[in-house]
Amino acid sequence: MGDSVRVLLTKPYFPEDIVHLRAHLLENVSIVSPQAFTDAAMADAVKDDIHVLFGPYVSEAVLNNGRSLRLIQVPWAGVDVVDFELLRRYNIPVCNSHSNADVVAEYTVALMLAIAKKIPFHDQRLRQGKWCRPKRGDGVFMPPVMISGKTIGFVGYGEIAQAIAKMLSGFSVKLIAAARRDRADTPPPLAFLGGSDDMEFVVSESDFLFITLPLTDATRGLFNEHLLASMKPSAYLINISRGEVVDEDALYAVLKEKRIAGAAIDTWYNYPKLDSPDVLPSTKNQFHMLDNLVLSPHRAGFAEGRLPHLDGAIENINCLATGRPLINIVDVEVGY
Repeated sequence: MGDSVRVLLTKPYFPEDIVHLRAHLLENVSIVSPQAFTDAAMADAVKDDIHVLFGPYVSEAVLNNGRSLRLIQVPWAGVDVVDFELLRRYNIPVCNSHSNADVVAEYTVALMLAIAKKIPFHDQRLRQGKWCRPKRGDGVFMPPVMISGKTIGFVGYGEIAQAIAKMLSGFSVKLIAAARRDRADTPPPLAFLGGSDDMEFVVSESDFLFITLPLTDATRGLFNEHLLASMKPSAYLINISRGEVVDEDALYAVLKEKRIAGAAIDTWYNYPKLDSPDVLPSTKNQFHMLDNLVLSPHRAGFAEGRLPHLDGAIENINCLATGRPLINIVDVEVGY
């Protein structure tokens, strides 16, 4: 057992999150809550020999006062809200967590199957008594689409994409991917793994296209009108990264005008707030009116009876507490 490690929460967490943390962190790790989740309160709390900031929040006052800081731990994969421009001035490692990769992958495969098999569409119609049978006049006939024999593409090939590919390898499909970081070989079960220059090729070849990129300055709006136009008219888009990776207006246009077959989306452009908990996923486009779209309320990272996003963060803090190397270190220069 190493020296004591004090962890400062930088955002409110659910009570079950705290219970899970206390149950799995080592005995020499303690959790500290600030008097309030304000910059002034956290800047004051961090003076008290805090070693870890737990959450994405950083500020100049907090970092300047945190003379004992040894880690900023983000307890999920996305780090797009972290102030990397500020952090580049400090020598404090930032780490995220990939322990929910299998949970997200399962949900993502379910989204793909839901849109391919038209399950939400038929569920909604059957509740109205409409069977949508061919040549019967009681609704639009939309037959399920086969997965087997299709090409499945990934833009981004990190932990989550790899878990999805492993799950889909049981289907008779061709798996291809484009990753921003070049790799020397093509790992199974992929048939092709290219770099950034191969992205448009992967987009144009895919029957089902998964977006699994982090949100950075380089990826914001990456899927613009031009790139979406590269998709097959029969193709489906599944986005479980961040909404802002896909240009909102361009996405709405290709779906409304049926220029692609459909999409399943878990990450959006408008989110609930404490004073407005019931909101639509966009303030300007009527995604909720489209029948070729499966809408999901940013739910892929959750699982009943489990808190998988916390486990990688817990492991990392325990590494710090025992002097072992940190895992999942984020490159503050590129932001992921």
